Amino acid sequence: MERMGQFNRRRGLRRELLGRLYDSWFERGGEPCILSGDEINGETEKKLAYRYLAEKGMVRMSPVGDGSFEVSITVQGIDRIEMTGDNE
Repeated sequence: MERMGQFNRRRGLRRELLGRLYDSWFERGGEPCILSGDEINGETEKKLAYRYLAEKGMVRMSPVGDGSFEVSITVQGIDRIEMTGDNE
């Protein structure tokens, strides 16, 4: 039963992160967010969530040289949010 709780928390975290990037995409006119290395790599669950989203092609992450990352949602991520309504 605990495993189902872990699955639900992890899916929820990925939906939350993708939803934030979706909102930011439109608020910033398509410009990527700059996230600190601590924001991306600070806690293991969040790091793995970003990695999962990147590997699924839903987000794009590029290092910017000071330990920070440019992060933006991709068209696949936008489609996912709009088809499932996960950002509501």
